[in-house]
Amino acid sequence: MNFEKKKEIFDNIYQGINGYSISHKGRSTMDTKDTKFLIYGEVSFTELLAIVENSGIKDKLDGLTTFCDLGSGTGMCLIGTALICPYFNRIIGVELVPALYESSLKSVQLLAQTNKKLANKIKVINGNFLKLNFTKPSLSPNVIFMHYPMHGMGAEELYLQLEEKFRKELKSGSIIISAIRKLSIPEVFPEILPPMHIQCKYGNVTIFFHQKV
Repeated sequence: MNFEKKKEIFDNIYQGINGYSISHKGRSTMDTKDTKFLIYGEVSFTELLAIVENSGIKDKLDGLTTFCDLGSGTGMCLIGTALICPYFNRIIGVELVPALYESSLKSVQLLAQTNKKLANKIKVINGNFLKLNFTKPSLSPNVIFMHYPMHGMGAEELYLQLEEKFRKELKSGSIIISAIRKLSIPEVFPEILPPMHIQCKYGNVTIFFHQKV
């Protein structure tokens, strides 16, 4: 299956889906203490394809089997990864906002109508990724994609908590792909590729590539 056909599948799944609206409405029904750092932004199929094909990261993924998107929204990165990267055995999304989580489940169901095998690789969790145990066999991610929660005071503290969690729970060799901000412990998470700049719907974004020593 060529990338044009895969993009067509992706576009059909997300036709008429407005993640910004779903996120806004979903957060309005939640406790503000849980949502004050949240922003919405997802990578499209084209943006994800550019990262995979043009950054050099694909050559670093040999032997890595479990992809995890932290803050997976409507599941765009999950669906895109399933289509673009068939070598992953498991694709996990973690989303705090129930409305976005429910939307992602519907997206996976639509993928199953076209390719059930790919859809069966995807698992979406409705919860706070800081409260998950990444060492559990049911999770154990070794490739992580994440955005910087840059909205509001305290977002930096949240980011550093997540870094510490990675330090304690991720296995050596795990790759962390971070959008907007690089990790701050270079002796633990050195950059393995030059940063990459991509144009997303929400602006020009820098992508950083790290690997845990």
